[in-house]
Order: sequence, then structure tokens, then C-alpha cells
Amino acid sequence: MNSLELHSELNRLGYPHSGGTVGTKRMFYHTIKDCGINVYVKRGENDNPVLKDPLVVHPFIERYKDNLKLLPGIKVNWDGYFHSNLKGYPVLPEKSKEPMGFAVSVDNSQSLRDFMLFISDHYSTSSHIKTESLGKDPSAQSKSMEGEHMAPLNQILYGPPGTGKTYATTALAVSIAEPAWFKTTCERLDGIKLRQTVKEKYDQLVAEQRVMFTTFHQSFSYEDFIEGIRATTDEQSGGLRYEIVDGIFKQLCDNADVKVQAATSDSITLHGKRIWKMSLGNTQGDEDYIFDECINQGYVLLGYGNDIDFSDCHSREAVKHRLEEKQQESIENNNYTLTSVHAFKNLITKGDLIIVSDGNHKFRAIAEITGDYEFLKTDERVGYQQLRRVKWLRQYQPSLPKERLFLKSLSQMTLYELKPTTVDHTKLEQLLAPTREQESEHKPHVLIIDEINRGNISRIFGELITLLEPSKRKGAEDAQTAVLPYSKTPFSVPDNVYLIGTMNTADKSLAQLDLALRRRFSFNEMLPQPELLAGVTVFGVDLAQMLTRINQRIEVLLDAEHLIGHSYFMPLVYIKDESERQQALAALFKDKLVPLLQEYFFDDHQRIGWVLNDPAKHPDHRFIITDEALRDRLPSLQQLFAADIAEQLMDRRHRLNKAAFTNAEAYRGIVA
Repeated sequence: MNSLELHSELNRLGYPHSGGTVGTKRMFYHTIKDCGINVYVKRGENDNPVLKDPLVVHPFIERYKDNLKLLPGIKVNWDGYFHSNLKGYPVLPEKSKEPMGFAVSVDNSQSLRDFMLFISDHYSTSSHIKTESLGKDPSAQSKSMEGEHMAPLNQILYGPPGTGKTYATTALAVSIAEPAWFKTTCERLDGIKLRQTVKEKYDQLVAEQRVMFTTFHQSFSYEDFIEGIRATTDEQSGGLRYEIVDGIFKQLCDNADVKVQAATSDSITLHGKRIWKMSLGNTQGDEDYIFDECINQGYVLLGYGNDIDFSDCHSREAVKHRLEEKQQESIENNNYTLTSVHAFKNLITKGDLIIVSDGNHKFRAIAEITGDYEFLKTDERVGYQQLRRVKWLRQYQPSLPKERLFLKSLSQMTLYELKPTTVDHTKLEQLLAPTREQESEHKPHVLIIDEINRGNISRIFGELITLLEPSKRKGAEDAQTAVLPYSKTPFSVPDNVYLIGTMNTADKSLAQLDLALRRRFSFNEMLPQPELLAGVTVFGVDLAQMLTRINQRIEVLLDAEHLIGHSYFMPLVYIKDESERQQALAALFKDKLVPLLQEYFFDDHQRIGWVLNDPAKHPDHRFIITDEALRDRLPSLQQLFAADIAEQLMDRRHRLNKAAFTNAEAYRGIVA
């Protein structure tokens, strides 16, 4: 972490920069009020504030060693460092100036040594990925991944619009989910090729549901995020059925917490195999013992057919005849007992795959048929006596969401063949791919929440907001469990679930979010990076210089939270033809930047003109036409109103000068 990043982290941790200059060199000067001490962060000379090896020194810091241990986010290297000539430090005798690590007592004011200060990895949001590396060239991330992966469990990327927050979540999510792969890839590739490769890995992780993405909005609710009741149509009866459906966060937590039992590490081919969906018992009722029995005994059981033995029924007609014989009544050809028993007895063959469902939205096991039909004789029950021997290939606890395998929702029917349009064969091959059990468990899972500040946090998270804290996660010393209101099941957040939020500082709903999440999320500021546009010119104007000057004026007239991000201009970087770049810049100003400024300044077009430096331009080169320029085109106030009224009015009329969007002087005047 260089000195500029260290300075930013200290600000974020609540140890603010006090301003001013200190000593023989310019320093960042921070106050840690909890200890009553000052902290100095060295910075470079002139306009270069970055030093590779920042020295942070504490006056008489050893007095406060116990206090500093209690400060969140602060670590200190207590090995002695070289002497500093900061103002207020007594001069150390020449003979005492020795290399790092020398032993010097702190008995008096004439024997001082300095110490290195670090930001704890758990608290540092810039310790594993630099924000600038998430922009134009993600290859720079490789340098920051050399150490141990210590990403915060909960973090928010915040900043003005257009600073690449959502764009950055792709690389950030991959670096968390697959840190070793990410580091190796960054060492091999750079530039656009690296971004493409990372995006491909991101898409793969999304398909595996190890990375999930959602956007908060005003209608987003607890039911969407955790769990809720949804009405569905029963395909058999046609009536409404109400089911408890997991939200996106609970799905991710279940994925992260799932334990996979694999019966084989051999590769399994799907060629020539029919795939069937089957229910075993009822997870919502008292029949779930059937599933446990099947797992333990190595078979699957069909509940239809009661205690009838169909061993010699080799056709649908034979099955129908046996049912009518036992029931002493005729049955229709579309009777589901007939359909399911015939399929189970005669259509399913050795080698076919059975996917065991858990309701209509999950599945919990995959098996391969290994034996012919058998009738299970038992005195314990009537029903669940139609048997097929299987080899259990995979078992999942808790169950996996249907999205991990299916292209559409499952039917309520107990047994039916899955069509190619229902099951995703690629995902099935991935689930059945050879893997060691330990490799399939406890991998990092990432949820990206875009526009996190636009949702009602208390409504969405509910009682689970406490469970997000690292100390409250599953397996932690102070682990907590909540009982979910709909399913009445216990729920905790696994320690391998990571949350990445993005937050637009120009949005006025920030205050409420800060109060709710500040303690539970690390905040990583992402500011405009005009340096990514360096060397790109349009109409002879350097884009980096133009964006810098626009933002400098916005910060004076408004604040730093309403700056304009570099990502608005990034498409122009990849346009080689000058005329195309000019057209793209004109469209950018006309369709995005000027409307954004109108929103920022509440249609105060005088200030918008100030941002674009219009007053310093020739009237024909201004983006906003106001005042005198309009008086030659529009009726005067005296012509429109009575004299006494006209005297009280301020002429706020304006017009956009469409010709300025394609005029080189209009853009050159911005930086003049």
C-alpha cells in the first residue's frame, strides 16, 4: 500500500487528515483521538504524493501500545525504524542512527525511533485490488494479488457516477471466488485480453451460481432477497398452490454451505441416457424418511401402486389390467398412477439418470439406475413398494436451486422424463465431473448488489442484517442463527459468502444506508480516473485534461460526490478514427453529460454554463445560450409582461446550442 492509499484508508477508518504541512517535507497529518496521538504519513515532493515505502511515525508511540492494539484496522510493526526529522522530534545523536531493527530505548526525549503503521487486511478495501486496476487495464491487479487473499466479507464500492463501480465488480468477484486462478491469469495476460478472459471466468462462475448479481430498487423486498411465498399453478389440478421460494441471498448461502457427497470420481457420459425427475417422499410433510431410506439402502421408491406387485407387467396394458384387478374398477388411460407405474417399471432402463427433486425449485440428489424393477415386501407400510436399485452419484445438503441444472421450473408430478429443453446438459456434466469432495466444498461465493443504496435496507435484510457481521457468521466465535419467518427453519450466513455492493454518491438516499450498513461493510471509494484517458484527444483537446477541469469546477460549485466519472469517456479510447471520435464525443455531451449536469444543478443553466466555461467563450461556441444571446432571438420581458412585473423577474430562459456539440472551439473553451 503506497502513501496515498494509506492516507485514504486512515480517513476511511475515522482517523481524519488534519491538513497543513509538517516538518521538512510535506506530510499527511492524521489524528487518532482515541489514543491522543498524531500520525504522520510521508508524501512525495511537489505534485507527486505517492511514495512506495511510506513511513508513518508516532511521537512516543510505545506509551500507547496497548491503546493501539484496540483500534480497529490498525497494525504496527514494533521493530525500530530509522530516525525522522519531523518537526517536534528532538534530534537523535549521529552515533545512534543505525539500520532498521536496531535496539534503542525510549527512556528520554533524546532517544526516539519510528515505527511502520499498516492497515489491517481485514479492514483494508484496497489491499487486494487497486481501484485504478479495475478500470481500463485490469492487469495491474496481479501485483496486488501477490499476498494472501484477504478480501473483506462485505464491501461497498462507492463514488460518483461513471467511475466504473459496476464494471469493477466483474474482476473483483473473480478475484474473490478464484484467487489463485486470478493471480496466475494476471501474470500471463494484460489489457483487453485479460479483461476478456476474466469476463469468461465470471460468466462461468455465474453459471455455477458461485457469483450472483442483483440490483436493488424501491420495490425490492425481503421476499425477493431471503424467502417468500409465491403462488404457482398446479399442472395436475389446475388450481393455485402456494410455495415458499428462496430469494437470491438465501440461494447463494445454500450454495456456499452445500456439502456434496460423491459416490464416484469416474467420468460419467450422458450419451444415450434418459434423464428422469423423481420425488422421494415429501420434504414439507412426514414422508421425508423415504428419502433417507433410499439413500441408505441404494434404491429409489415410487409411492404409486400401493402394495401391488407389477413384476410380470411388461406393458402399459398389463399394468392397467393389474390396477383394475386390484381396485375392482376401471381406470382411464390418462390415470397418473398408471402412467407413473408404467414408466417406473417398463420405460426406465439401466443406465438412466434420476434427478431427485426437493419441491419445485430445488434438487437434492442424482442417481444412476443399476437394476431392474423389484417389488419391496414390507409390513411397515402400504405404498412406496415399487423399487429400482440405483447408484447414488451426488447428494447435496442443503439442496441446490433448480437454476444450477434446469432451464425452467419443475412440475409437481412425482415422476416424468426430462426433455432437452428442461435440463441443461452442460450444467449436468459439470455437476457430474470428477472432483474431490474437499474441492467442492467451502469455495468462496459472491453476491453483487448493484445500486445497494436504492433499496430499503431494513425491509430487504430484515433481522438478517446482524448475521452479515464476520463475528456473527456460521462457525465464528459469536455465531448467530435466525429462524426464518416463512419456512420456520434456522438460518445463518456462511463465512465463505462475500457481498459486493455498488453505491452512487450522487444519490440522495445515502444517509440512511450509512447508518444501517457502515459497521458491517468496508467502504472502498472509487473516484474519477482521468489519467486513464491520457493521450486521447478529440477536436485537439486532451480528454483527461477536459474531464479534470470539468470536475474541478463541479467540486467548487457543488461537491466531490457529484463528479463525473471517466467511464463516460472510455468508449472514445477505443475509437481510432478522429471523425468517429468527434461524433461520439458530441453524442456523449448531448445525450449524457449535459442531461446529467441538468440533474445535478436542478436545471440551473447558468451554473451548468460555468462548469463548461461558457462565459469565457464566444456566444456561438457556448453549449448553453442565455441572457444577452437570447434577447436577440426572443421577446424581452418588457414585451411579455407589464412594466412593474418585468422589473421583478429574472430572465431564466435558455436554449441548448446544438451547433456547439460539433464545434471544436466549444470543447477547447472548456479547458481554456
